[in-house]
Amino acid sequence: MKLLLNRRAICIAALLLLSAKSGLTFAIELSTTVTRTLEANPELQLYPYHVRALEGQAIQAGLKLNPTLHVDVENIFGTGDSRFLAGHELTLSLSQVIELGQKREKRIDLVDRKTLAIQQEYEVKRLDIIASLLRDYYQTLRLQHLMTWNSQRIKTEQAALKVIERRANAGVVSKADVMRMQLRLAKSQAKHSALKAQHAHSLNVLAANWAESADFTEVVGDLSQIPSAPTLESLSQAVQSAPDYLLSVTQARTNETQLALAHAEGQANITVGAGIRRLEANNDNAFVFNISMPLQWQNSNQGNIATARALYEKSLAHQDMMKIRLETSLQRIHSAMLNNLKQLQLIGSDLQPVAYSLLDEVKQGYQIGLYSVLQWVDAQDELFNIERKRIEAQHAIHLQYLELERLSGHDLTLQAANKE
Repeated sequence: MKLLLNRRAICIAALLLLSAKSGLTFAIELSTTVTRTLEANPELQLYPYHVRALEGQAIQAGLKLNPTLHVDVENIFGTGDSRFLAGHELTLSLSQVIELGQKREKRIDLVDRKTLAIQQEYEVKRLDIIASLLRDYYQTLRLQHLMTWNSQRIKTEQAALKVIERRANAGVVSKADVMRMQLRLAKSQAKHSALKAQHAHSLNVLAANWAESADFTEVVGDLSQIPSAPTLESLSQAVQSAPDYLLSVTQARTNETQLALAHAEGQANITVGAGIRRLEANNDNAFVFNISMPLQWQNSNQGNIATARALYEKSLAHQDMMKIRLETSLQRIHSAMLNNLKQLQLIGSDLQPVAYSLLDEVKQGYQIGLYSVLQWVDAQDELFNIERKRIEAQHAIHLQYLELERLSGHDLTLQAANKE
């Protein structure tokens, strides 16, 4: 095993070194990241231990009480007929506690409820982890789009700088115009270095979801592939099957079973026994039988019953609160997604065409002296700022759709595979 791990580490290091030297890229697909996360996420690896612990509780809950052996010796070490062991009485008996109120069945039922709850908790945790993974994935994809956007900005500014330098060499514009464009280009190049550093960090953040270092240099995807917004009616209907709501329902049922067990434990058990008594003085044997039961002057478990009832009522209130919270969150996210979709549509239909026309007009006018270099730079900024807003809006829409999936209970694994 160590040898295989060492070989894998060497291969990863070699690939990274090769990519750094030759400019090769190693892209990872979304479905691969989901598979790796489900197989190796540290938090998900803990749940089998919870299951094993509940299996032990199930065994314990199903056990019956063991019988008790009683040995009684009377009339020994006395005087006369009772001297030493001359007239002793020896009783051997077995007694068994009989649980009333179906306590054993209710204990088993409680463990079954806890098992369902831990399964539901696992489902919620699994969805949370996949949602976190996808947020990291989309953040990496966003940075890749920003790097492409900034690279295009650098190329545009480099081309503009050449035009300005030619006009400065011809004495048409001043050296200050050249320096101004050089400064703007230097800022864009510095921004690109910062984006590359953020992107490299995001790759490691993404790989941390399956507890490894990044063995890839980019992710596969396109933010421009915008998902359609689901209807608010479909989201409202999905609340009843949402993982968080189902978990609250399961917890309420678990507390209800706990309350039933508390009531059962308030009912007294009976103890029955039978045995043989040896009467040494008469050289006789006798059969003995006994039964005992506590006197129930008051319920000895009334405190635990009150506690269990309070927890059950609290879980019912939490269940109602969770439903309202989910409905409110889905409505809020759905509204924000629709707004971003509208803004994205306006950017493509209204803002970008005007910005391109403005830049063409100012660029041509600058070359014949109608506009200053500042007006040209401002026109470039307008276009690139609009493009940046488009990328951010696309990123926000993907995150909002992801959150709608998460809260409404869609299978993120299948959704992620279908998006590629």
